[in-house]
Amino acid sequence: MRSRQLFAGILISSILLSMGTGCSKKSKSKTKSNIAMLDQASGENAIYDQVASKSSKGKSSDEELKKAYSEFVVGMVNRCAENSGNENFMVSTDSILFAMEMTAAGADGETLDQMLDTLMPGADKEDALLFATDRMNQIKSNQLKIANSVWINEKAEPAIFSNYLEYVEDKFDAKVDAIPFNGSGVGQINSWVNDNTDGMIPSLIDKLESEDIMVLVNALSFDAKWKKPFEAKNVEDGYFYRADGGRDNCKYLCGENDVTYLHNDKATGLLKVYDGKKYAFMIMLPGKPQKGYGEIEFETLDDLLNGRPSNLDDEYDDGDDGITYDINSFIADMTVEDYWEFWESKNSDDVEYEFPEFTSEYSTSLKDILIDMGMEDAFDSTRADFGNISNLTPVSISDVIHKTKIEVNALGTKAAASTGVIMEHNGIDVKRKVICNRPFAYAIVDLETGLPIFFGTVTGIE
Repeated sequence: MRSRQLFAGILISSILLSMGTGCSKKSKSKTKSNIAMLDQASGENAIYDQVASKSSKGKSSDEELKKAYSEFVVGMVNRCAENSGNENFMVSTDSILFAMEMTAAGADGETLDQMLDTLMPGADKEDALLFATDRMNQIKSNQLKIANSVWINEKAEPAIFSNYLEYVEDKFDAKVDAIPFNGSGVGQINSWVNDNTDGMIPSLIDKLESEDIMVLVNALSFDAKWKKPFEAKNVEDGYFYRADGGRDNCKYLCGENDVTYLHNDKATGLLKVYDGKKYAFMIMLPGKPQKGYGEIEFETLDDLLNGRPSNLDDEYDDGDDGITYDINSFIADMTVEDYWEFWESKNSDDVEYEFPEFTSEYSTSLKDILIDMGMEDAFDSTRADFGNISNLTPVSISDVIHKTKIEVNALGTKAAASTGVIMEHNGIDVKRKVICNRPFAYAIVDLETGLPIFFGTVTGIE
């Protein structure tokens, strides 16, 4: 029944538009992808038309925009960590940003305000949209591939505005295609995601409903070697002590003095740079170093302590190494100020470090998280306003799906992420130690801004 209503709505809308003065032969145009769409009826009110006439440098400073985006980054990471219990998680807030801002470009009214205020709190609306495209151009490289696409239900093709699609094609370099929203269409979308994540995410969506009119997808693929790879002698067998008190066999990547030391009063960590010096692997390990000289031991954080495993080996009985923390609770409580204080603490102290090789996969729906962050109307069919995408009403977001995968080994790191937005009709040198034999957080950051491209935790070794 809903698919019949959808088709009838499209047909009626198309007939009504064709009755407008002088529109009988001018109601269609074609995008670069050669898909026939409706001309926008009220383009002067669309945010993408306002953005198109504005330079990439807006009223907000680069620093203000970075701080605004970091509010979203930390807010998203907080909630994913809180929802993950003792399981590994990893999100790419950049992938989420690009997919959601492609979607927001077609929103209007309160829906647009809520979406942009969630993604870029306090920023000027045009600047908020320009930030996504500027960031995409700033972080991409041969090591980090970024791709976007828009998939339209072929039944809804006549009701989608051409200048909205031209905007996402031009600003996000998005592939646009109209496909049947059935098993064949699911296969086409998943094949595109697989190709654009280097095979790391073979499938993003499970099914499409007849009332779905559009799926907007971002894919990120990261593949970088360490600037200083680990030799065989620097790879050692060991145990990783999980948050639940158990332990996993693993291989540790060991080194010293080729990383940058980081710390604040809540955590210690490091930055290990990838070849090309554009990105780095960042580790954040709960616990702060005691004041003084010589070897650094960890002070326990009583409110984070999850208990000492009973099966610690003798090699871990000389201090607090091996104590496990509820890392996801730690990250759930992290503030924006905590993150930037940690990032800005970089110093050249000598560091002895170990962290495990690991592979981790993560999949989640972001719908409830985005609603909790303030993006309510976009998911409510009675309040959502996406009048700059289509002449169909009501159109709302039914779900936002996010999947990630990471592989860290002696040679480097491979990571991928994909996000799908489904729209439906309706001083003194000291020897530091960072021994990651217990749950820790990590990020792949771009060194120019300090913002994470991927952010995750390791609670156990899979």
